[in-house]
Amino acid sequence: MDSLQKATLIDLLLRSDKRRKILLFLREGPKNIEEITGFLGSSCIATLPQIKRLAEKRLIEQEDKNYKLSTVGLIITEKMASLTGTFEVFENNLDYWGQKDLTGIPSFLRLKFGKLACSRIIEPPLNRMFEPRMFEPPEEFIDSLKKSAEIMYFSSFFQPSFSGFDPDFLKRKTDSTFIFTKNFFERILSLPSGETVDLMLPGNSNLYLYGGASSLVSLTVTERFMALLLPNKKGILDRNFLISFDSEAIEWGKELFTYYKDLSRKVSGDEANSLISEKIPVCDKS
Repeated sequence: MDSLQKATLIDLLLRSDKRRKILLFLREGPKNIEEITGFLGSSCIATLPQIKRLAEKRLIEQEDKNYKLSTVGLIITEKMASLTGTFEVFENNLDYWGQKDLTGIPSFLRLKFGKLACSRIIEPPLNRMFEPRMFEPPEEFIDSLKKSAEIMYFSSFFQPSFSGFDPDFLKRKTDSTFIFTKNFFERILSLPSGETVDLMLPGNSNLYLYGGASSLVSLTVTERFMALLLPNKKGILDRNFLISFDSEAIEWGKELFTYYKDLSRKVSGDEANSLISEKIPVCDKS
């Protein structure tokens, strides 16, 4: 395929929202013309020329009265869906993403940002922006967590005023995995000797220690939702949660959690409590 043909195919896809929608709709399976026009909210007269152009480029095929993606069309549409989703992620929340430190997300998952297209940003109310309570997770997060059976939680940030977790609720969870960073424990160890910490982990939960550095503040993944907390590029935490209940976003969150889990060391609850109880002073690294 020469450069002119390549340019024509790119133009075919990028210059028509209707053609893109047809291809994405056919990802679900073969559709007849009535289903396609109904999905587009368009007339048959306006839709057929677009179908013809896609067929001419061998992106779709006709089988009886139905249209379906060709093998080439399926490959291209899968790539296009990822690209389109990535555009939506940044377009919908450009200010948010433009200010965030994304180095805590590995490159292979940054390439899958399209899976976060159905995510929302939850900002703390203005009357809490400068209060200790701004470090509490939003109510929507807590309500969804309480309805979840499985919890996967990563955190590199310990804040004493973070009181979003109900101890009795958390201890009832039986299928939970937690990853804490070395810095997380160092923050606990640096607390004044009079302060005590209870991690409130279920007795049969899995606990891992991540020894590396990460800009990822926290990641929560359950079978119901995923939530992500990132600092800005100056390392400042603003408590703007990214949350999604979409299955693709949840799978993305599981991949990110697994990435950190594979780089972590499993520790026992007794070992973690021993670390906390020792209260070893942490040297100033500045």
